[in-house]
Amino acid sequence: MAFFTRSSARHRAQTPSHLVRTTTLAAAVGAAVIGSVAPAQAYAEAPATSGTAYSTPATSPAPAASQAPVTVQAASLPAAGAATSSLSPQSSDISEISATSAAAGGIVGTAMQGVGTGYVWGGTDFGAWDCSGFTQWVYAQQGIDLPRTSQQQWAAGTPTTDPQPGDLVVQNGGAHIGIYLGGGKMISALNPTQGTFVHSVNAMPTVGYVTFR
Repeated sequence: MAFFTRSSARHRAQTPSHLVRTTTLAAAVGAAVIGSVAPAQAYAEAPATSGTAYSTPATSPAPAASQAPVTVQAASLPAAGAATSSLSPQSSDISEISATSAAAGGIVGTAMQGVGTGYVWGGTDFGAWDCSGFTQWVYAQQGIDLPRTSQQQWAAGTPTTDPQPGDLVVQNGGAHIGIYLGGGKMISALNPTQGTFVHSVNAMPTVGYVTFR
């Protein structure tokens, strides 16, 4: 025969709600820990778009802490650097980009050294950079100091509606940035899978262009 007191019965009645509160608290703590590990927009996908309207920012955006990698569909690539097997170089691209390198004051030629190299979120070293780390490195080789993040670079440049090879392309609301090559193409550091390569400007929504000429 089981004996129990009124006190133990009350304790048992209260136990389920106590467990619910404990479980809820543990879930909240777990979510906070998970959220601190990866950036909120890391590895975001940017579907290909067509007919993107180009515009310049009305006001300077607030600086971002770091750049999140993005994914785009591969476009025709020039044969410069190491390319992955899924990318198909075309001779027309090589001629076009070679012809514009001198006009861009060496920025395009320097940028092309990065084709086929990797991507490291938050990185600034050669082949181990994120999108703004790549543009910062390229410009530094030409004696031009750029701020660290894409939004800071966007704010520091002069908006232009007539971009020239070597100017910066601002995309995804300022979260992504690359170097304009001319002919509707650009080069940028995208993500760890695709690395740094040439792709269409229309692969992602374009906010505008800025120049440091």
